[in-house]
Amino acid sequence: MNKKQDLTDAVLTSVNRFLARYGLPKARKLRRRSGGATRFAFGGGVCFEVFDVALLAAAKVAEECGLRGKEKLLAVAPYFPSATADRLCSAQVNYADAAGNLHVRFGGHIFCVKNCPRPAALLRRVTPGRCWNPQGMKVLFLLLTEASVLRWTYREMAAKSGVSLGTVSNVIQEALGRQYLLKWDNGYRWANKARMIDLWTANYAEILLPRLEIERYQGNTEYLAEDDVLLPAGETAAAMAGIMKTTNCQFWRQGSIARTVARNRWRAAANGNIEVMKAFWPESRTFVKAVPWLLVYAGLMAMDDSRCQEVAGVIRQHYLEAEQ
Repeated sequence: MNKKQDLTDAVLTSVNRFLARYGLPKARKLRRRSGGATRFAFGGGVCFEVFDVALLAAAKVAEECGLRGKEKLLAVAPYFPSATADRLCSAQVNYADAAGNLHVRFGGHIFCVKNCPRPAALLRRVTPGRCWNPQGMKVLFLLLTEASVLRWTYREMAAKSGVSLGTVSNVIQEALGRQYLLKWDNGYRWANKARMIDLWTANYAEILLPRLEIERYQGNTEYLAEDDVLLPAGETAAAMAGIMKTTNCQFWRQGSIARTVARNRWRAAANGNIEVMKAFWPESRTFVKAVPWLLVYAGLMAMDDSRCQEVAGVIRQHYLEAEQ
């Protein structure tokens, strides 16, 4: 049994647990024809095509379901955060996860279960392999955000991503094997850059973000150094671009911020209004004024906040898709 079957079986079990609780007929999984999609059959002859959205960016799920005909789809994933669930409900998208959350419309009724917590043993699916460990993700970040990088030598890639030459070689070879990358002229090109953005964003929240060195301070940002040590992140970057309003302050730091802390009289505070994350890229790749939009997008998508995810969708459309 493959991973896709494991997920659909887990979701079907979760759905049937809910139906049995209310004395309703169990749903059945219909066997796929060759190359066809899995379907769940409910009472009254109602069938939904199962659409695995586990590796799809939350901001894109409703859009993709709409394009595929959402009335006949059931979006499934190991777990839908409450913000994503709210978004799907508002878009009238049927969904169910393995944790017990669901929103299904059929037979003139709406069946809804919300706020089931993520089980401790249920982690968001992360694609294994050398591409999707912390070092591999640093290489992919470079490949996704640096112009002309796909024509660079491995040595140049290693220097700008802060990893070893061997790591770059392993990541490139795996990316070719998985057909993320294709050989092209004297370098490479993406087979599907939009999907790679989705994959990198999903794995950022699980792999890179938990390993970042993050500090919190209380204070104001009246005096910020103009030496590009602090760069706006997440909500702050979106606010500075005029896309949203926020009172939160989020920054990436490229070096020491001692001067900024002293001048603004920041004090360390666990729940402070200023969040500072240490850059995971090397000094050899210092950014000026702003970090790449991919990083802003991934930071917003990692937040369990529907407003931030809406803003992430705007960034995706106006900045990331425009680059492809």
